[in-house]
Amino acid sequence: MSKVKYIAEGGSSNRPPLFDGSNYYFWKGKMELFLRSQDNDMWTVITDGDFVPTTKEGVVKAKSAWSTDEKAQVLLNSKARLFLSCALTMEESERVDECTNAKEVWDTLKIHHEGTSHVKETRIDIGVRKFEVFEMSENETIDEMYARFTTIVNEMRSLGKAYSTHDRIRKILRCLPSMWRPMVTAITQAKDLKSMNLEDLIGSLRAHEVVLQGDKPVKKVKTLALKASQQSSSAAEDDVQESQELEEVHEEEAEDELALISKRIQRMMLRRN
Repeated sequence: MSKVKYIAEGGSSNRPPLFDGSNYYFWKGKMELFLRSQDNDMWTVITDGDFVPTTKEGVVKAKSAWSTDEKAQVLLNSKARLFLSCALTMEESERVDECTNAKEVWDTLKIHHEGTSHVKETRIDIGVRKFEVFEMSENETIDEMYARFTTIVNEMRSLGKAYSTHDRIRKILRCLPSMWRPMVTAITQAKDLKSMNLEDLIGSLRAHEVVLQGDKPVKKVKTLALKASQQSSSAAEDDVQESQELEEVHEEEAEDELALISKRIQRMMLRRN
């Protein structure tokens, strides 16, 4: 089922999000939110099982002895089961056809799509590895990188492994290509990363991305250096001297760029504060 169809059928606030067997972690979070929004006690039915009215001695009450509140609580059992049933496609419904209550349905889906505790630990290990080796590609935009990164983080959170804002900020700064190094240095010098907001970081990176895109044409100094190289006599001594001069130019450019970025970051932080 396509993503467009998924949103169209399950995107309403008064109907449960549709689950067709794909994107389980995404659906799981949406479904929990939906059930909690219907009634706070409905989620208790999912986690603890059906509500059964009992006496103080723990004896199950006859239906005729149920109070008004108890009748309302029992009704949540059926409502939770109904919402889960409405949220599943035919294939997923067949998977839980023998379940007798909402908790059994939820647990069956969880075990099938998330796996046993051993499988879950394996998935966590794989997710941690993905997080550790995550890098932004040279031809990738900040938004594309952040979307991939968020997918990994959200999947890990659904498995019980949550990364703090500080950890995510540090990882994003480490994953950037070398051309972003001056920007990374400027950000780390301008603000304490522990108190930094993740959206502020992404906003700063987007702004700098626009600057980098404007700087894509080859700089004049590099063009002149290339022409000089083509016109030289290719003598070894001249090549060495030219290389040294070009390195000095690059170093000066990097220093100038770092100073410019630092000023931009400082101005941005002042406006936000």
